[in-house]
Amino acid sequence: MTYTISITEIVSFIYMSGDLSADNFQNVSQLEGIKAHQYLQKQFKSDDQKEVSIYYETDIDGISLRLQGRMDGLLSNQTILEIKSTKSGLDLLFVERLEHLAQLKFYAYMYMKNHDLIEIKGQLTYISLIDYDTKSFSYVFDVETLASFFDEAIMIYIKWLTLQQAHEIKRHDSIDQLAFPFETYRTGQREFMKAIYHTVNEQGILYAIAPTGIGKTMASLFSTIKTLKEPNEKIFYLTAKNEGKKVAIEAVQLMHDKGLKVKMLELTSKDTICFLTERNCDPAICPFAKGFFDRLRDAIIDIYQHEDIMTRDIIEAYAQKHTVCPFEFSLSVSNYCDIILCDYNYVFDPRAHLIRYFDEANYQPILLIDEAHNLVSRSKEMFSSTLLKSELIDLRRAARTLKPSITHSINKLIHHFENYLHTGFQAYPSPSKDLMDLVNLNIKKLQKSFSITPNHPKKSLIMDGYFKLLQFENMFEYYNQAYRTNITVDDDVKITLQCLDASQFLKDIMTKKAFGTILFSATLYPLDYYSTLLSQKQGESIIIPQPFDKKRLRVMTYRLDTRYSKRKDSVETIIDTIQTVTSSKKGNYICFFPSYQYMDQVLSEVKEIKSVRYLIQNRITDIDSRKEILDQLRQEKPYSQVAFFVLGGMFSEGIDYVGDMLNGVIVVGVGLPNFNDETEQLRAYYQDTFDNGFHYAYTYPGMNKVIQAVGRVIRRQSDYGIAILLDDRFQNGVYQDLMPKVWKPYTIIKHQADLSETLANFWQMYEK
Repeated sequence: MTYTISITEIVSFIYMSGDLSADNFQNVSQLEGIKAHQYLQKQFKSDDQKEVSIYYETDIDGISLRLQGRMDGLLSNQTILEIKSTKSGLDLLFVERLEHLAQLKFYAYMYMKNHDLIEIKGQLTYISLIDYDTKSFSYVFDVETLASFFDEAIMIYIKWLTLQQAHEIKRHDSIDQLAFPFETYRTGQREFMKAIYHTVNEQGILYAIAPTGIGKTMASLFSTIKTLKEPNEKIFYLTAKNEGKKVAIEAVQLMHDKGLKVKMLELTSKDTICFLTERNCDPAICPFAKGFFDRLRDAIIDIYQHEDIMTRDIIEAYAQKHTVCPFEFSLSVSNYCDIILCDYNYVFDPRAHLIRYFDEANYQPILLIDEAHNLVSRSKEMFSSTLLKSELIDLRRAARTLKPSITHSINKLIHHFENYLHTGFQAYPSPSKDLMDLVNLNIKKLQKSFSITPNHPKKSLIMDGYFKLLQFENMFEYYNQAYRTNITVDDDVKITLQCLDASQFLKDIMTKKAFGTILFSATLYPLDYYSTLLSQKQGESIIIPQPFDKKRLRVMTYRLDTRYSKRKDSVETIIDTIQTVTSSKKGNYICFFPSYQYMDQVLSEVKEIKSVRYLIQNRITDIDSRKEILDQLRQEKPYSQVAFFVLGGMFSEGIDYVGDMLNGVIVVGVGLPNFNDETEQLRAYYQDTFDNGFHYAYTYPGMNKVIQAVGRVIRRQSDYGIAILLDDRFQNGVYQDLMPKVWKPYTIIKHQADLSETLANFWQMYEK
């Protein structure tokens, strides 16, 4: 077996040292670094070469290595150029960084060996991201001297590689021997697995409507694991919900207990996993950032040798043991894992995605995207960026004593925002040049100030403002015809680079960076809508049949006008429906509303009765409140419980209400997004682009929430329950077409007497 390894990986593992600093947060400065490199490369002579790929193959102790890298420059005077960008002041740079010089030495040695040279010149050039000033270190390398450096470094890395090789052998053998961990397959599960296996082997894209109960998580992971052959293949299991993470961890753990030898890592967001009470990444304040790289290698080797399933708790334990930042530690550990469990943004968000896996050619990432219906709205957020006037004022206040002063430049930017004070909502095809020039000016001034005043007492607050400006500028790099610049004025002035359609960026990642993508959910209705907005109609699709007896779910539609102007008139019918349902059978029910305002209207008219207790989702319901409500639903009570929740909220998807935890749902309205300037902007864009504005902006996202809500009722084969859809539009053709087949034939309810009789007959059928 030949191991393909990047020189960047080797030098990072062996030679990185010192603190975590602004220069180490690669995602933030990626675009800045590219611009700086290009600035220098534009000054090359006509016969100078840039971005030169280099490879070198060697065999050491029976291990075949293919080393690869990319030289920033190969100059006509036989000089290898390595460029490094920095936010630090060049006047403080007296010697080159060890890992940077090591990278240049590797390239020099590889180039000399490939071309039978005995000597070559090298140059390490640092470029300041503040003003593009440069500082260079020049060398003359001879092949004999570098041979000892090369051999020593490779022998150190071989020891580490031997550990990985031992794991690779175990992984390969265990995958071959791994049997499906259950005696039987659920209905549709095997078909789903075959489609995944074929898609990944073909490096394609698959959309799968996979209903609750078929074992989507196990099926997707098992079949994808079975495709793994090469060491550089990695499975990314993407989920937006903690519950989704939990199920994935349990699935991998079960396979591990059955003999599977894989390394799995759970990635947790920086703010969530930070050990400090208030996150501050300044090495002068955070002991886990100070000297981080001095301790990182030992921490990686330790966890790699002793752990396979690296959950958040495990990561935190080893990070505490070795005094390293748990977030950056987990990112480094991910380099050596087979399965990475994380949020969507680590793959798709340009501000947070794992560059090493998607912007380099050393890896073959495979994407499993759980609850993929969420990716439409999430992707638009990922490729948008906002600045607030209030944030700029906070930055000005925090940076008041910063030297050199940024007060004048930040005031000019604030004044630009004040030009819009009386505009309400305005949208423009692109941001003004003045705005972007002022943003860039303040970024440059802040970078200059950081180099001169590195230990400002309010550096953390200033850095927050700096990163917001930087992200705003970086997002402008993606600006295309699917963007608008929105100005919103209420209590604040907000300027947003608003992405209305991120499908081009998502498609590029799926087709150019990923080696197979599976998007699955129970609610990808209609498929054409999702494939259009996620991959521009690239990919195949499969619909897995419902594994449960569809008669165990009784869906009823009740004609009621819930439109905004008629909501007051609808309250009495909603309350009557709740009373009819709770009178038909003691149990737990959820009433889903399209908004808090509508829910409050109904709650204000609800009368307390002994036979019913109400559980309310508040606007600021936190994790503890959520847990308390769910605990109430799990407990058997001598009375009915009715939960008042909002469609699309934390209670409407990603939760398994199994058994008597939930007996039925009442869905009020068709879940249309709020009618406002932003949604109307989407409607206009979708109409111009896809000739389907209203359905794309309103109908389809709304109906997805409804399907998610109804999907809470049946979570396993023994479950049974009811779903009442309160809105006359559910009896119209477009909504009927969007209803899953398992809802049909649904029952049309005309009045409360019909509802009472239908409920009585249904409960009697399953409670004999």
